[in-house]
Amino acid sequence: MRMLEYFAYQSPLRNKHPIEKMGFALIPLILNIVFQNVLTSIFIFCIMTVITLIIGKVPIRLYLKLLLIPVVFLISSILVILLNFSTNPIEGAIFQSIIGPVTISISITSVEKALMLFVVALSSISCLYFLILSTTIQDFLYGLRCCKVPTTLLDLIALMYRFIYIFLDSSRTIYLAQIARLGHSSLLNSIKSIGLIISALFIKVFQEMKDLNNAINARSVDGYSAVISRELHFSTSSWIFTLLVNLFIIVFYFTVGRVG
Repeated sequence: MRMLEYFAYQSPLRNKHPIEKMGFALIPLILNIVFQNVLTSIFIFCIMTVITLIIGKVPIRLYLKLLLIPVVFLISSILVILLNFSTNPIEGAIFQSIIGPVTISISITSVEKALMLFVVALSSISCLYFLILSTTIQDFLYGLRCCKVPTTLLDLIALMYRFIYIFLDSSRTIYLAQIARLGHSSLLNSIKSIGLIISALFIKVFQEMKDLNNAINARSVDGYSAVISRELHFSTSSWIFTLLVNLFIIVFYFTVGRVG
């Protein structure tokens, strides 16, 4: 989390208007979901990855590590689609194995569905990574406020984001204290220690919420002001670049994507 925040603050795109970056990330994401085309999704993934690495100056090593996280979950998800379980053998299966009364098979249709799910999801993730690695939470909230999102919702997003760090810092501190006291020396001790961490985290969060509420009331503020405005201006060149990229995606889909 802290590493993502660091690169968002250090990004060369940080001073671009958040609505421009949100549009650049979300329009290809919508096209990716609407088209549902393997080649087009791969094309979108390549575009967003190249822009994130070259223009956003994100280290390729970090980017690959970030991609590895969703890939693990995607592989476990597509296995459910890829494998067919039945009591009778399936004709035309490219792989088939009989284990007792159950027949496990892989068909061409299941491979196509699994491949479609994998590339569409991975391409969508690359669009979101561009936004995450180039936009801080404050700029993101500022962009949402420009889109007339209710202030209450913005406050909730900011508070949830804040308490993520409280959870991480508190859990790390408690975990290190437990290790120092041999709290994870065995499986039974680890289970007990994890339970203590969970209960201590709930208490910590409730206490932080109480302190935050008292601080707001002490300053006579009507609600929690989450958004900090910055002097950011729209750039014509950015919108032209966004338009060109999305035109390339649409042209690719109707020429190469549909033919492939």
